Amino acid sequence: MKDDIKIRNYKNSDELEWLDLHASVMVDSYAWWIVIHKKPNYKKETIDLVACHNERIIGFTTGEVNSEMSKSNEVFIWEFGVHRNYRGKNIGRIMIKNLHKIMNENYGLNKSIWYSQDPASIEYYKHIGMKEIGRHWQLSLVPTKEQKDAFKKDNFYCRNIRGACDIDKLDEVRKIFTTDDDDDTLKPMICVGFEYVK
Repeated sequence: MKDDIKIRNYKNSDELEWLDLHASVMVDSYAWWIVIHKKPNYKKETIDLVACHNERIIGFTTGEVNSEMSKSNEVFIWEFGVHRNYRGKNIGRIMIKNLHKIMNENYGLNKSIWYSQDPASIEYYKHIGMKEIGRHWQLSLVPTKEQKDAFKKDNFYCRNIRGACDIDKLDEVRKIFTTDDDDDTLKPMICVGFEYVK
């Protein structure tokens, strides 16, 4: 199968198929907490790849060069996924290898930064040799009455506040705020950061 996989640059005409795949990957993952309806654009230049089998998109990765989310001279990975029917066939590794080849050749960069709160993704990143660089909690807070009232003054009705806290501060946050623990996608989850150098 590896010989039948083609890695190529994303094209604008791929958007609907890309979104279909993104939604399918999202079903299996805790990496995303909202469904997207159009492909995101990023502030800086991106390396945007898709993996295809028989002309069908089965994988994707998007990295932003020198993103505000990471240090300079790094590529921050915003999107990465492989359709469930094609996992375990080294397609993810092939995409990462191609991503790093472009990073090296076009930008002189060799380090990519990855974050995920999805347990399977975290294990995969460890398995392929990524180095952990940090952890934090991703969570949603139920706003206090005072916060709701403050937002309401500006005609905004707030149901949840999405954010993060240091790994050792969740108990302190919970003493002040109520976390949304009932919604499976919004409950507090540990997000692990990795770097990959090639």
